[in-house]
Amino acid sequence: MRKALGIVLMIMMLPAVQSEIDEYTSHPGNIPNFHNFATPQLEPGENGFFSLDIQNRYIENLTGVQIVAEIYHRADIDESESLGSINSDKRPIISENCWKYKNEEEKCSDSPNSESASFSIENIEVNQTVRLKFDINTNEDTKEGTYFVRFSMNFQFNATERVLQSRGYWSMEEWTNATTNLSENYPGNINLDSLKVDGIIPDSSFGVKKPIPKWPLYILISLTVIFAGLSVIFYLEEEETYPELNKWLQKMRGKFNQFWLRFKYRKGS
Repeated sequence: MRKALGIVLMIMMLPAVQSEIDEYTSHPGNIPNFHNFATPQLEPGENGFFSLDIQNRYIENLTGVQIVAEIYHRADIDESESLGSINSDKRPIISENCWKYKNEEEKCSDSPNSESASFSIENIEVNQTVRLKFDINTNEDTKEGTYFVRFSMNFQFNATERVLQSRGYWSMEEWTNATTNLSENYPGNINLDSLKVDGIIPDSSFGVKKPIPKWPLYILISLTVIFAGLSVIFYLEEEETYPELNKWLQKMRGKFNQFWLRFKYRKGS
């Protein structure tokens, strides 16, 4: 009888233990910290590196880590569209991805998919940071705009497979359903069960845009300096503080009047 009672008590305790582990794993303050983003701003035809750091904030090591960074959307002032709706020759592509632990040598490989970078990392120890980097290439025909990057992260923690994903993996309807009308106290006020993940990690972005021509700015600055100088000169003339300046201005006015009369008569003839 006592043995049976003990088994029943152990079974009753199991859900509580599992719930505690899940809450810890999914807590926004515990999940791996995606930070220190370096996002390029490219002109069409340029190449640049996108990089970020990921820190393990759990109390145990992460093993079998798989991280994917994927370009999935483009937007500008006029329109918003998925990457799949853009012609392949007008998309930015990912050609190489690298990762390294702090103060260690980089490990690089060619990206098998032009739209995503995949990283396979054997182990991330407690409080250890790994740096990810991938190369973004554009051509002269690459469509301008802001390109959004989503992330997914799979790993083993506490002998359980865990999945983290960023906002870009769900539609607006799915995200709204997971973040509103919550009947329970979910980690981060997000219903992770409906999204089928163990935690939420951030999206990011980079830009492709031709630079604004600088010559209008130079002209505006030059005109500002000229008119500011003229206003000072005319003020000093009215004050009659500098006689030599007044003589010079009268001389310049005379020359201008002569030039204008010559131009006017030539035009009339």
